[in-house]
Amino acid sequence: MRAYRTELNPTRRQARLIRQYCGVVRFAYNWYLDCARAYYHEAGMFLTGYSFSKAVNNSDRPDWFTAAPSKAVKHAIMCAEKAFRRFFAHQGGFPRYKRKGMNRDSYYMIGSIHAERHRIRLPKLGWVRLKEKGYVPNREPKSATVSIVNGRYYVSCLYDMDEPAPAPASWEPLGMDVGLKELAVLSDGTMFGNINKTRRVRKLEQRKRRVERSIARRRRANQGKDSEHGWHNYRKAIERKRRIEQRLTNIRAEHMRQVCNEIARRQPSSLTIEHLNVKGMMKNRYLAPALQKQGLATLLELIGHTCRKHGIALRQVSRWYPSSQLCHDCGYRNTHLTLRMRAWNCPECGARHDRDVNAALNLRDATEYHTIE
Repeated sequence: MRAYRTELNPTRRQARLIRQYCGVVRFAYNWYLDCARAYYHEAGMFLTGYSFSKAVNNSDRPDWFTAAPSKAVKHAIMCAEKAFRRFFAHQGGFPRYKRKGMNRDSYYMIGSIHAERHRIRLPKLGWVRLKEKGYVPNREPKSATVSIVNGRYYVSCLYDMDEPAPAPASWEPLGMDVGLKELAVLSDGTMFGNINKTRRVRKLEQRKRRVERSIARRRRANQGKDSEHGWHNYRKAIERKRRIEQRLTNIRAEHMRQVCNEIARRQPSSLTIEHLNVKGMMKNRYLAPALQKQGLATLLELIGHTCRKHGIALRQVSRWYPSSQLCHDCGYRNTHLTLRMRAWNCPECGARHDRDVNAALNLRDATEYHTIE
């Protein structure tokens, strides 16, 4: 199975229909939550998504509800049922209602879907133009999901593909240390800088803060006004902020993909990383903002996907492995090393180490690890 996600270029009519279908799906999701909650309080029993979908199909529904693809509505109901089951199994919190403008709107469909080089045929929408030509395979996908992200329309097509197993890589192994000062450092000395320190990102962050101040001023100015006679400029500022956030997300994701592509180009026989407790690190209120911008968890996930795709053995050492404290030359452990010290001299052999490069070398030569499949 492989998914291809690309941006749509719909007409005004198609864009209006996509927003309408997303609203129907959001309504169906919230409708099931209401009914399932009331049914559990009254009868003490769980309302399955199949039973609710059957009751909805046999009831009188408005025209705007039946205009959406039936599979999209049923899929939303089954997603709500899954959220309830996870709640009863203590695997998550109580399901939240979907709100317009607060969640990523999307809907799922199967059936008469066919993709060509520059367009894709979707149920009840017809042929929709694609902005990126030649990326999606020219055949019928198994399913498709249309989504709206900050006013832009995307489609994700799922194909049932049998990809050949990649040949195992045969070049020298690598170790990789990730952090805040540098995004990633390889054991051969290659460093990938922190994209958040570049002028481009800093300018966008400054523009974002300016827009946030504008939002606060407009919120105060519109207190006591209804939606028809106020809040228009406030909503415009919210959309402007979301576009900036989406641009920042795209810049950071592209930088992470460049790191993964560079690792794939080198074709190492193995790549060793350390097990980071990112969730625990986020509890530090001084480091949390920088960690959130760096996106280390997303980077490690992308690296795992790249290693599986190119036949690179991904090895992971324990989170307690002292990769930065060990001298790579003699094995001495410097227990007095602090985060402020970016380089240190070994008191045993006199070697001077860069903190990140030394950690990457120790990760490359680690003997206690487990392989991630």
